[in-house]
Parts: sequence; structure tokens; C-alpha cells
Amino acid sequence: MRLLVVSDVHANAPAFEAVLRDARRRGFDQALFLGDLVGYYPFPNECAALLRELAPVHGLLGNHDALMLALCDGEQALDQREDSLVVEVIARQLPTLEPDTLALLRELRDEAEGEGWQARHGAFRSRFEYLTTLANAQGNLPYLRADLGFVGHTHVPKVFASVAGDGQELWRTVAFRRPEGQYRVPPRARAFLNPGAVGQPRDGIPEASYALYDTQRQTFHVLRVAYDLGQVQRAVASEGYPASLGVRLTLGR
Repeated sequence: MRLLVVSDVHANAPAFEAVLRDARRRGFDQALFLGDLVGYYPFPNECAALLRELAPVHGLLGNHDALMLALCDGEQALDQREDSLVVEVIARQLPTLEPDTLALLRELRDEAEGEGWQARHGAFRSRFEYLTTLANAQGNLPYLRADLGFVGHTHVPKVFASVAGDGQELWRTVAFRRPEGQYRVPPRARAFLNPGAVGQPRDGIPEASYALYDTQRQTFHVLRVAYDLGQVQRAVASEGYPASLGVRLTLGR
């Protein structure tokens, strides 16, 4: 089975459309959405429609999604521990959401499980922890109940893999810096697999990032897809979103 893994769309519909076109061309059997449908860019309703059409087997709640629901329900943004830019964008975006988009956000869950894997938006020790370093991975491994953990949140495609043998635990970290990259999970390994961000990459590569996981071959295939950055940047300007959000798309930061 081929599992499409997407994360951190952040209301960037042109990027999401490009990813789905590419993934459908390559072929997949099921889809897993790791969270953060909204935030940052001006197309939340369009992205919600695309996600409904995709019909993932599981959809997870990201920190931006959680903040959107908190503000919708009258909770204080300060309690969500987000920076001021995130709160500003979510507060701006909330009145534009269609009822179907809000309903979809309320369907998202904190965690998902499949055959041999678990998934969360952030990490397993804490749901919105950034799993960015080897130390983070080592600290989260005791909380992973399956062999594989799919995570997003960092906006950087990466693998942390652990193989135990002869009383030792050997770790490998794999970053994906090319248009395509593949990692085969070794037998008896336990690994955290991050597909990167659809809507706002942060590793210096502007193209949208996603992954295909082959459950039989145990290969994690990270792919980059170009899309019309200018369309998103023009929408950022016309909708009055912070200009820095448009600039960072070009930089991939």
C-alpha cells in the first residue's frame, strides 16, 4: 500500500493543488493529513475543500487549527502559547471561514494509528513539541507505541531512525535536500518520519514538500513540487496579510 502523507498546508491552496496533482499522477491508496490546514495564507476555505475531496483516512489537528477553534470558541489566544504573528493571522482568518471549513476543523483529531504506525502533528511526548533534533527524537521514542511515527509541525522533511542491536541503540538522521529523496526503513528499526510542509517550507527550498510511504517496501519517498508562488504573494498583499509571509515563501524559510 502507498500512503500519501501531507502536513502543514497553512491555507496555501496553490501549493496544495500542486501536491495533490503530483501525488495522483504517481498514485497512492490512502492519505494521511498531519495537521495545520489553516493559518499564514489566504485560502483556508479552498484548502478545506481540497482536503474533503482527498478524504484522508485520518486527519490530525495542528496547533494553528487548535488556535483557530480556541478563538472561535471564545478562548484567550494567550493561553495557546503562539507568537503574535500567528495569532494576528488566525484572528484575521477566522471571520472568513465558511461553516463547512469550521466543521472540518472540528473533525480533526490529536492522534491516529495504522498498521505499524502512529501519527501526531508535533510529537508523542507532547502533541505540539517540535521534533527537530536527535535529542528530541531520543526523548520521544519511549512514547512511540508503534515502530513508525509520522509527524509534521517543523516544516522540514526529515527522518530520525533508531536500530537496537548488541546492547546498543544506533541512530541515523536523514535530511532531504533534493527534488526527490528516499529512505528505506531498516528491519527492526523504529523511526520518526516527517514529510515537510506543503504550504510553507522552512529548509531553504521553496517548493512544496510531501511524502509517499510504501508499506511493503518500507520506503519513505519525499518529493518537492513547484507551484505559483506569485499567486500566493499577490493574495497576501491584496488581503492585507503581513508582508513577511509572502517574502518567506521565496526564501523557503
